[in-house]
Amino acid sequence: MLKLLFSIISIAIVFTSIAQNCNTDAITILDQNVKETSGLIFFDGKLVTHNDSGDSPTLYEIDTITGAVTRTVSISNATNVDWEDITQDDDYIYVGDFGNNNGNRTNLIIYKIAKTDFNTQTSVIADSILIQYADQTNFSSQPNDNDYDCEAMIAFQDSLMLFSKNWVNEMTYLYTLPKTPGNYNLVKRDSFDTQGTITGATYNPGTNVILLVGYKSSAFSKYLWELAQFTGYDVLQGNNTKCNLNVTGSIQVEAIAVKDDFNYFISSEEITQLGITLDTYLSTYSYGGVSIEEKKKFSFEIFPNPVDDYLNIIIRNISNTIKIKITNTLGETIFENNDATVAQNVVDTSSFPKGVYFISVISQKTTITQSFIKS
Repeated sequence: MLKLLFSIISIAIVFTSIAQNCNTDAITILDQNVKETSGLIFFDGKLVTHNDSGDSPTLYEIDTITGAVTRTVSISNATNVDWEDITQDDDYIYVGDFGNNNGNRTNLIIYKIAKTDFNTQTSVIADSILIQYADQTNFSSQPNDNDYDCEAMIAFQDSLMLFSKNWVNEMTYLYTLPKTPGNYNLVKRDSFDTQGTITGATYNPGTNVILLVGYKSSAFSKYLWELAQFTGYDVLQGNNTKCNLNVTGSIQVEAIAVKDDFNYFISSEEITQLGITLDTYLSTYSYGGVSIEEKKKFSFEIFPNPVDDYLNIIIRNISNTIKIKITNTLGETIFENNDATVAQNVVDTSSFPKGVYFISVISQKTTITQSFIKS
């Protein structure tokens, strides 16, 4: 678990440089029992999460409207050294205890739980999938300075896929292994320059798309990678597209889960720095059937930025119904126009308090977002 340094001034500077964003809608603050949420899955109408290091070996069902914990299930033969992601297939749930910030762990493990047990019991027994990196020879402690950490996992066909969190080169390495219990040496299958650290993953079999989430701590930015149009197990060799991720609350995005073909849940971990606490929010991201690459065809321009009295918005390449919405950093709607035009629009910002705001242009299938500063 990494507690990111936080500065309102730094975030404001970064936000002004965002060009292409994935906009999310905040649902609710999560229950304090899961303030260190680190993985998500959704099945049978249930959203399931877990905390990372330091918690008991517990899975939590949470209400998708209120964020409250509605049920807990413990894994009786497990410990939570550093649980970092959870995934599923039709019959099983897989929990990855492979967080390895210091790069010195020799007890990496994935717990495999039958869904029939999870659905009917409050305490379950898991099978064990033991893993180690085949090329790792140095097990000395190297905090946040190694490439043997992992926080992202998906179930893909007959295998599990792990996407590493590389602190040194800010790439991700892809590892694959069987779903069956055993002891496995992980051999790097492929690599990809993610330009930051990967903290969560999900696979959508309905659209054959993989989404990765992560952050770049040096820039206080969070992002989403869309892996699409790949063939077979070569999931990093298709069309890989990045967007900056706007998430209400904590800047440390940790997990993503498929809700349906075009909608996803995202959670972020609570952090406190410099006396400021950013809550752990549950949000939704809508894929909308439009790829990130296609979204780039749509654009809008705002000026001046920073703004004092009037913000001008010029919208291009969108022909259907348009909505303009402005929110603050808490996700609260400050302005809304449900009948905007593709020509120039003007918003009176004279009454807005000074600070950072997000302006979203929403069409039938596409939402694009930029930030601006009210001076």
